[in-house]
Amino acid sequence: MNTQQAADAVAEFLRANGPSTKLAITEATGVKGLALTNALKKLTKDNFLQEEGEGDETLYSEKTIVNAEGQLIEEAEAEGTPAKKGRNNQKFKFNGEEYGKGRLVLAVVRQYVEDHKPTLKQIKEAFPDELLKRFGVCQEEEKASEISGARPRYFVSEADQVKVKGKIIVVCNQWTSENIQPFLKAAKALSYKIK
Repeated sequence: MNTQQAADAVAEFLRANGPSTKLAITEATGVKGLALTNALKKLTKDNFLQEEGEGDETLYSEKTIVNAEGQLIEEAEAEGTPAKKGRNNQKFKFNGEEYGKGRLVLAVVRQYVEDHKPTLKQIKEAFPDELLKRFGVCQEEEKASEISGARPRYFVSEADQVKVKGKIIVVCNQWTSENIQPFLKAAKALSYKIK
């Protein structure tokens, strides 16, 4: 396996699975040692990869940013260079309104809160963190800030915050056409109609 093939395998794994350690990447792809190091260097040079943490706990993930609407944009697009795969601007209809992926999740969570007047625990039972690994669908404002680091990964403006039994929660905006699928299933199971 040459460096390009190894980089492609690592990139494909990270797109599908999100932030991962070297060990997780090796176990899933079989790319290890010097081949993994070279693949990670290539992905960094190609502006695909971002790293968080140190040593064995370093997490590698696809480099992303969020636009003003909270939609995920590939870093290459943000810098004005065309991305290899086109940006997915898929829209969804919910309650007669059209939404991008992130705003759809926010609208569904708000509707759930309005319909059920739940506690944060009940929201997390309806929309468990496992639906969006690493970030969770929603978090308390302080925890969201810790998880986000320097990048805005939640809808944090006052207008977007959701108040639940004396707590302020914020909804994650890190949605792609792939990782939103489990959320859509959960929303459907709660009888929310999304087209």
